This record gives sequence, structure tokens and C-alpha cells, in this order.
Amino acid sequence: MKEASDQKTQYTPGIGELENSKIIRSIWKNTFDKILEIKIGNKRELKGMKEKIMIEERRKIDQNYDKKYNDEYTKKKIEVSTAKNKANLEKMNIKNELVQRAVDETLEKLKAFAKIENNSYKKLLKELILECMVKLLETECYIKARQEDMNYIQSILQECESEFATLMKQETKREYECKLYVIEDDYIEDEYGGVILMNKDKKIIINNGLKDRLMLTKEHHLPTIKKMLFSKE
Repeated sequence: MKEASDQKTQYTPGIGELENSKIIRSIWKNTFDKILEIKIGNKRELKGMKEKIMIEERRKIDQNYDKKYNDEYTKKKIEVSTAKNKANLEKMNIKNELVQRAVDETLEKLKAFAKIENNSYKKLLKELILECMVKLLETECYIKARQEDMNYIQSILQECESEFATLMKQETKREYECKLYVIEDDYIEDEYGGVILMNKDKKIIINNGLKDRLMLTKEHHLPTIKKMLFSKE
């Protein structure tokens, strides 16, 4: 009887309560699913953000590296170019010094040659005078020279006039005459000799000074001179 009584008092949920329970479970399930969806979405978003940040940081690192590399490359190129320019400048200065040394040595030899007691120099003086006369083609020419050369030059004036007339007759078949005069109050002030001739009004001047001719030859033939001096650099 007691067992029967207990069975009578056992609780049995009603239909409404069962429906409420299903709704609650459905709400919890939907809530859990939403939470799970949000978590997954957050993880994906976080992963995407991390990847984006990593890509951006990698790009910044690459840009920074490229900038440093380019800066260093440019710096090295400038250093190499500067070093080359410096070496070329030093090389050019050495060449110029050696050329000048050659010119100085030649001037010393020219000075020793240009002595009035040297017959070769006296012969050259006459040839220089004749060359100027041909270039000027004047009826009167005035000669400027070193003071120590004047006596000799005065002694060959008539000889130069005669040789000029003969030369022009041979070359042109025409008669040419030129009277020579020396300028005694104005001399060439150097040790290398030669002559300067000018026309009567002194507006046309031919410089046959030996030093001036040497400098002109040096400038005109400088590439050839350098090639001779530095053929085996």
C-alpha cells in the first residue's frame, strides 16, 4: 500500500513545461552557436589583422632595407667616382709636371744654343728674318731683337734683303724689294733669342722669338708630346 502511495505522489511534468524546456534548450543552443560563431569570426578577423600587420611591417622593413641599400650603394658609387677623379687629377697633374719639366729642360738647352758666338744660332737668325719678311711682304720692315744680337743683325741686313728679293723672284716670277731697319731703343728682354719683325706703322707684327715659338709648338703638339712621354703608362 505504501509503494502504491509513493507511485501516486511521483511528479510527472506537463506538456507546457516540456515545451518551455525545449525553448530554453533551443535558446541556449542558439546562444552557444552565436557565441561560437562570434569567437570563430573574431579569430578569423584577428588572424586577418595579424596578417595585414605582418605584411605592412614586412613592407616597411623591405622599404627601409631598400633605402639603406640604395643609400649605401649611392655612397659607394660617389666614393669610387671621387677616388677615380682624384686619381685622374693626380695623374694629370703628374703628366703636366713632367711636360713642364721637359719644356724647362728644352728652354735651358735653347738658352745655351742662343749665343751670338754660336754659328748655328747666327744662321737661324737670318732664316727667321727671311721667314718674317715673306710673311709680311712689305717694302719696309723693322726688326726687334736682343741687344747682344743687334750688331750681328745689322751686319746681315743687306744680305737678307738680297736673299729675299732672289727668293721671291724664284717663287713668284715677280720683283719684290724690302728694306730692313733695326729698332735700337727697344729690345727683346729674354735669354732665348730670335727676332720680331713688324711693318712700317708697327700694326702688323710677326713674332719669331725662339721661346714664343717653343711655347706655340708645345701647345700645338701637346697630344703628340704626351704620347711620346707616356706611351707606356
